[in-house]
Amino acid sequence: MRYLKIICSIIACFFLYGCIQSDTVIRVRPDGSGVIEETVKLSNALVESLQNISKGFSEANPDADAKEKDKEKAKAEVQSPVETMMKDARSRETQYGPDVKFVSASPVKTDTMTGYKAVYAFKDINTLRINQNPESKTGMPADGSGKPKKKEEIILFKLVKGPASTLTVTMPENAKDTKPAEGDQQKKPANDPGAAEMMKVMFKDMSISIAILVEGRIIRTNATYQDGSRVTLVDMDFGKIFENEKTFEKLNAVQPNTIEDMKDLVKGIKGLKIEMNNPVEVVFQ
Repeated sequence: MRYLKIICSIIACFFLYGCIQSDTVIRVRPDGSGVIEETVKLSNALVESLQNISKGFSEANPDADAKEKDKEKAKAEVQSPVETMMKDARSRETQYGPDVKFVSASPVKTDTMTGYKAVYAFKDINTLRINQNPESKTGMPADGSGKPKKKEEIILFKLVKGPASTLTVTMPENAKDTKPAEGDQQKKPANDPGAAEMMKVMFKDMSISIAILVEGRIIRTNATYQDGSRVTLVDMDFGKIFENEKTFEKLNAVQPNTIEDMKDLVKGIKGLKIEMNNPVEVVFQ
């Protein structure tokens, strides 16, 4: 298991370099039940690097995990980062709420990305908790220390049933102070002309999206981004964010710690969907 922890730490570190795409869809019925569809993908380059690293670990230490489990089984587990993430997805059901049950997980692959799609079922959306920060889906905190994360960014839901059901979505609160701390300011290097280009390359494939899909017809909503029965809460393409040099400079100066803090800094950028209304109300039947 020692190598499994190392692999999780590497995945978490690569998250910081824009190699992850996270898409979450919450499907909800008028009675409050529904499913969560979670799709997480890593860049093929990252997957290949992880497989090569794990292969090196196995060759250098062929019997390292023999006491804990069968050597071949342990080796296969270490060499497949997607399988590791799928197993982690199974164990994450309780993070979404007390009555959420894991249904399935299957691998997905595109020309540039490899990952998985997991499905969870819930009976009551009122008990649902969605962490909008995809960092949790790597299986480890961003620092790779194994310690609990300092702050989760939880989206909460409240459904009032009726002839037309009313769903209220409460987004996380962002930090009030978005100015860089003096100590952090001193640590930051002077503006590097090449930094923006480097960030564009690192973040070009990273994206985060969270949407609600109601079963039925939406009668009324204050949501900014509605398309039929779908309401988009967040759709952030980091490639578009870092194409804007002024936005890059703001992010570099403030260095937001959460997705919610970042929203204020990137709102208005063409191609991004960021719901600024809080709470969001959706009436449907």
